[in-house]
Amino acid sequence: MAKDAPVFEPDEFDHLAQSSGPVGVHRAPRPWWSKVLPPLIAFVIAGLVAYGIAMILWNLGQGGDDEAEPSVTVTASADPSAEPTTSPSSDPSTSPSDEPSSSPTPTPTESPEPEPVIEYGAQVHVRNGAGIQGLAGEQQAELEAVGYTNLAANNISSSLIPNGVNTVVYGDDALADTAQDIADTLGIDAVQGGGTPGGAEIEVLLESNPG
Repeated sequence: MAKDAPVFEPDEFDHLAQSSGPVGVHRAPRPWWSKVLPPLIAFVIAGLVAYGIAMILWNLGQGGDDEAEPSVTVTASADPSAEPTTSPSSDPSTSPSDEPSSSPTPTPTESPEPEPVIEYGAQVHVRNGAGIQGLAGEQQAELEAVGYTNLAANNISSSLIPNGVNTVVYGDDALADTAQDIADTLGIDAVQGGGTPGGAEIEVLLESNPG
């Protein structure tokens, strides 16, 4: 008589064998939407983020334009009493101007006058033709007081004095400033070039007392 087979309590492997899925180490196949759904969600999120950034930038740009270009409201006057004037202007804008151009005219530049050249060592003779005792010496002393060093005093005939008036004469044109300075110092008006009767570089011819 054959022995009966041992009877075991059902375990987890018996439960797996009774289930409807594949048996063994193979996994159940994944549904198709599990592969499509994650990239689709990522694409939608990226689109929303890009749209949000674009809207923010657009709003910022609109705000800057509103500040830079303020609206201008034009109000038309409806006052019927205002009538257009048809009288011609008394000063037409196209009439030529009678006034000269306002552009400044160049001012001519005046060159400064050269400083006079005074030769205090020039030969100067003071000659008395007035017949007044000591007149030539007095005038000589006045010239010495202002710095002249080469002086002499003597007499002259009044007939040799030009025009019969006190005159300072000189020979060299280079001494013109010096002769004028001597005349100013002694109060003599006449100054004449072209030579001296006694041969000195400058001569003071006295017809009267210049003081």
